[in-house]
Amino acid sequence: MIPRLLEPLAAALPAAGFMPQRASSVAGNVDRVFGFIFWVSLAALVLILVLTVVFVLRYRVRSGRTAPEPSPSHHNRLELLWSAIPLALVMIIFGVSTAAWLDMIEPATGPDPLRVQVTGRRWSWWFDHPGGRGAPELHLVAGRPAVLTLASTDVVHSLYLPDFRLKQDAVPGRFTRMAFTPVLAGNFPVLCAEYCGTDHSRMLATAVVHPDQASFDAWARAGAGEALSLSDLGKKVLAAKGCLACHSLDGTPRVGPTFKGLWGREEKFADGTSAKVDENYLRESVVKPGAKVVAGFANLMPPVPLEEREMQGVVAYLQTLGTAP
Repeated sequence: MIPRLLEPLAAALPAAGFMPQRASSVAGNVDRVFGFIFWVSLAALVLILVLTVVFVLRYRVRSGRTAPEPSPSHHNRLELLWSAIPLALVMIIFGVSTAAWLDMIEPATGPDPLRVQVTGRRWSWWFDHPGGRGAPELHLVAGRPAVLTLASTDVVHSLYLPDFRLKQDAVPGRFTRMAFTPVLAGNFPVLCAEYCGTDHSRMLATAVVHPDQASFDAWARAGAGEALSLSDLGKKVLAAKGCLACHSLDGTPRVGPTFKGLWGREEKFADGTSAKVDENYLRESVVKPGAKVVAGFANLMPPVPLEEREMQGVVAYLQTLGTAP
C-alpha cells in the first residue's frame, strides 16, 4: 500500500527531468525511496523557513518591549508530536528502503538469466558474455533477467549504472553479484563510483540493451572466435594446473570431488558444516583448500596460485558442466 501511495512522489522527479529514465526492474523502488525522502526533506525545509520568518517578525525587538514574552517551559503534547512525526517518517523510510534492498539482492531472475562476468581494472571495465564474446561494453537483452558477477584485478571499483539505479562494488579477492532485469532498449552510461586512482573519472563504459534475443545473438556471433572465451580459458587453466588429475569431468569421484554438477551443489564438510558451491566458495577452495574439506575426501590439495582472470575462467567453465539437481 505505502509504495503505491509513494508512486506520485517518485514519478514526479524523473518526469520533470531531474533524474534519469527508469531502465531496470528495480529502478521504480529506488525512486520511491528517493522521492519520499526528497519531498519530506523539502517540506521540512519549507516549514523551518516559514517558522523562522514568523518568529523573527513576531518576536523582533520593539521600542515598547523591554523583556521577553512569557512562554511555557514544558508542553507534553507538542513534545510527543515532534517526536512521533519524525519517528513515523523514519519507520516508513526504513520499510520502503528495506523492501527495495531485498528486491535488489533477491530478484526474480527467472530460469534462464543472462550471466555476465564483469572485471574491473585500472582504469576500464571488461564484460565476458555467454557464448564467449568479451567486450568493453555491457550487452543485455530487454526483458531478460541478467546476473552480473563482479571481480577486480587490483583495487576496489564500483560498477554504477545510473539509469538502472544500481551500484555494486568489485572487490579484489572475492566475487560480488548484481541481478536485475533491463526494461528499456538503448545505450546507457556505465561508471565507476569508487575512487580508484588517477584515471578514475575516465573509467567509463556503455550498457547496450538489445531489443530482443535475436539482436543479442547476432552481436555475439559477430565477435565469436576473436579471443579465447572465459570458459575455454578456465578449461585450459584446469588442465595446465593439473586439476583434472584429481577431479573428473564425468561424475566419477577421484582424489577430490568431481567437477560435473558441482555448481550450486550443497557440499557437506568433514567438520559437519555445509555450504553452497558458488563463486566465493570456489575461490576459497583454490586459495585455501584446507579451509573447507569435503566429507569423505582427504585434505591433500595444495593452494593453487591463479591470476584473477584465470580464477574467473575456472568459475565460468565449471558452470558449463551442469548444476546440482
